[in-house]
Amino acid sequence: MIHALTPMEAAPFRPPTALVPPAEALLAGAVAAVLRHAREGSLPLFARTLGMPQRELLALVEHCLPGRRDNMPIPASKYAALAEHAPVVFHELVALLLAGVTPGVDGRQAGWLARAVAAAGMGRRHLWQDLGLAGREEVLALLRHYFLPLYAANTDDIKWKRFLFEQLGRTLGRPGLRPPGCGCCEQAAACFGSGPAAHAAADGAD
Repeated sequence: MIHALTPMEAAPFRPPTALVPPAEALLAGAVAAVLRHAREGSLPLFARTLGMPQRELLALVEHCLPGRRDNMPIPASKYAALAEHAPVVFHELVALLLAGVTPGVDGRQAGWLARAVAAAGMGRRHLWQDLGLAGREEVLALLRHYFLPLYAANTDDIKWKRFLFEQLGRTLGRPGLRPPGCGCCEQAAACFGSGPAAHAAADGAD
């Protein structure tokens, strides 16, 4: 359970170092990138579905990327097979993000972003890279807008993929939970240190 922080408890505002696009534009770019990376193979193939029925995915694409229905729709049997491969930890991460939606924000957009972020969290690169963003500042802008309680809880300003999985591990009673793709990354030691928690893997991520 994420504690709703008061303004005095929240992490200090971190001003961007460069002009950052509006949140809805970043959302569209993130959705497009996750779908593209899944098609290209740098994210798991299930990410082509974002873990949702194809009817809902088509509505998402029409809203965020009007006129750009790349390789869609997918034949129903193939789509079902792709969706079945979404790991349990993906759905758990979506639920964590949805539990921390900013009050008053567009809930439909927040749901889309939760799925895009969770799918990107299954990748082997930094979260901003698998979301197709320009850098960490754009991740900050998205999370601050759509998931303010989670954004505010990162008081140590640690890397977002690591932070989200640590939060998920605390919620599920699985301390040391770690993103499934990070074991292949040369920078894993720098992100996680060398203690026992650094070697815990995300259950159900195969």
